[in-house]
Amino acid sequence: MSSLVTGSVAVCTLAVAGLAAAPSAAHAQASVLLKNQTATAVVETVDRDAREVLLREGNGHLITIEYGSAVRDLPHLHEGDHLKIRFVETLGAQMAPPGSPLPESTLTTARGYAHGHPRGVIAAFNRERGTIKAIDLKTHTVSFVTDDGALHVAVLRTQAMQDFLATLKIGDVVDITRAESISYVITNENVQQPQANGQQLAVPAGDSVAAAPATQAAPPPAPLEAPAAAGQ
Repeated sequence: MSSLVTGSVAVCTLAVAGLAAAPSAAHAQASVLLKNQTATAVVETVDRDAREVLLREGNGHLITIEYGSAVRDLPHLHEGDHLKIRFVETLGAQMAPPGSPLPESTLTTARGYAHGHPRGVIAAFNRERGTIKAIDLKTHTVSFVTDDGALHVAVLRTQAMQDFLATLKIGDVVDITRAESISYVITNENVQQPQANGQQLAVPAGDSVAAAPATQAAPPPAPLEAPAAAGQ
């Protein structure tokens, strides 16, 4: 999930199959599920200066999670912890209302307990606004320029995004949201038991940056579900 702190690439291909929402004629928008994976892992190191966590999956592969300077600390997480992890990524797009403020990216963490086991979530909502420069409905390709002046070319491979593309024209302004989340449960045999009122997952003070709306930042209940991708 190092992409939590990286920007968009100049050329992207959206080869996705999951569908989360379909566009409507009144308010053109679309959202698709890019990734929904589970894994088990052991925490190798927690580098609080570099803001990185190194995990070793059950198959031996190493994963580096970059959680950024905005997060004070990862909830509950320490070296040697055994984890059950879920990675979820969604992509959403919608027309930007005229005169609306620029979309703001957010990064949020939360912590709590699941059946007595410590649980944590990191959720990033990376938002940007783009102006449509070219559309090719035959190849389902769209070119757009973001506010930083970068040109992006996307090949849309889901029906929801293709239907959304059909509603666009040159010069339209679109808000794009890529939502990424990592949720994990510490499965150590000996774990800290929650307080009497500690079962509900809550965002601790200081662990949230530009708090996202509740429908986005609130971690899903077990079993974990994909967060809704918003186009705000």
